Amino acid sequence: MTDHRAFTDSNETPEDVATLYSWANLHGAKYRDFSASRAQTREKARQRVQEAIETERQRQRDEADMMQRAEIDRAAEADRQVEYEARQRAEQQAAAERAAQMHAAQQRPYVPQPPQYAVPQYQPVSVPYPEAAPAYAPPAPPAYPIAAPYYPPQPAPQPPAYPPYAQPQQQYVPPAPPREERIAPGRPWTPPAEPQENVTRPAWLAANRSDYSPAQTPNPMEDTLQGSRDRITSRWFALKGVFSGGAPAQAEPAPAPAATRAPVLAVFSLAGGVGKTSLVATLGRALSARGERIMLVDTASYGLLPFFFGARDQRPGVLRTFTAPGNGADAPVQLLTIDCENLGPESAPQEQLSTEIARNGHAASRILVDLATASGAITRRVLRMRPTVLVPVIPDMSSVVSVASIDTFFQRVSSGQVLPYYVLNQYDPSLPLHLDVREVLREQLGDRLLPFSLRRTPAVSEALAEGMTVVDYSPNSAVAEDFGALAGWVKSLAAPASAGFRGVRWSER
Repeated sequence: MTDHRAFTDSNETPEDVATLYSWANLHGAKYRDFSASRAQTREKARQRVQEAIETERQRQRDEADMMQRAEIDRAAEADRQVEYEARQRAEQQAAAERAAQMHAAQQRPYVPQPPQYAVPQYQPVSVPYPEAAPAYAPPAPPAYPIAAPYYPPQPAPQPPAYPPYAQPQQQYVPPAPPREERIAPGRPWTPPAEPQENVTRPAWLAANRSDYSPAQTPNPMEDTLQGSRDRITSRWFALKGVFSGGAPAQAEPAPAPAATRAPVLAVFSLAGGVGKTSLVATLGRALSARGERIMLVDTASYGLLPFFFGARDQRPGVLRTFTAPGNGADAPVQLLTIDCENLGPESAPQEQLSTEIARNGHAASRILVDLATASGAITRRVLRMRPTVLVPVIPDMSSVVSVASIDTFFQRVSSGQVLPYYVLNQYDPSLPLHLDVREVLREQLGDRLLPFSLRRTPAVSEALAEGMTVVDYSPNSAVAEDFGALAGWVKSLAAPASAGFRGVRWSER
């Protein structure tokens, strides 16, 4: 019989393979030896356990090192804090000592110090006997001292520590002799000279400066009552009415109004999509709400500027006027679309673009020009009018990169006389990128970046679809307030032109 004690452990390989085969045949089973595979599997499992143990040990060592470094850093920080506190206490103690010394010095009574005299020490002086020699040579000192008369030391006078106080001496002043009262002989009265015109006088008194000439002072013998009346009535209108006895004044011809040049604001952009045209239209509408007569100039023949005021078509070369509905106090807005394709040469003495703008804008108090996108020729023509240039930028990378190119362009075409201002359009303060772009532009531009921004809102596009600006479409929105701030900034740069009567009397009708 086969010994079955060798099969008590199923995982143990028998030493006699023949016995194993016999046992398998006896039980009707097939035998396959998997002992090597099981050994490899157990070895791999053992290796994984060993690697896990090593990984855990390495992690514990790293944590111990980190804790040790953190402890060292905390100790160093504590030492620095202790050193800083000690230095602060030393400085406070030194300051307290200096304050105490100053206070003690102020409280200490003044005691004058007596002058100190330095007593000179006596030293014998040896005088050698001169001998005739071709060249002077100092003689050697004698071996014994030479007898000399003794003079007791006298203290040298020293200046006192403080200058002596000298009391002022009273000078004798002889009494003044009695004066004889005399009355000067009478002189004939002379009217005072006419004062010169002051340059700071009001404008309604300084209308005709070229016709003003100071009146000649009449002689005392010629200053009669009739002469005074003729002189007064020939100059002053109100005084003349007093002497005329209330007679009706003759009708004077109506003078021509004194018109001033309207300030020009040009809006420029290097690329499309930054909201340049909507900015011009909305800014013009906000200024008209403040009583200004605005003329908008569109240098693109087929731009969108007329559609912001309810227009249904485009009319290049025609001056159009848009009025507010009802009887509101808002001033009308004029719109001039320039046909840039039919302009004459830029080098002509009478440049056609600026001449056309000046001819149509004589009644406007302010002119806003929508410059064509990236048009250098149109921009050079408009710069002859010495405008203020405003550049809208959006908070993205392209705007930050284009700022340097825009500044270089205006410095070149205007010889450095025109530096544009920048306003951040379509701004969303909830986006971190917009905040960072604003800070970068503020560091790059300084005061030329306006302190406020035009916030992003879909109401601007919706207003254009309705044929109006956002000031009329959503007057209580935040972006309408932003355009109100922009209008206030424009008014602070230059006052609107006024076409009125200055230096002219009023009349009764």
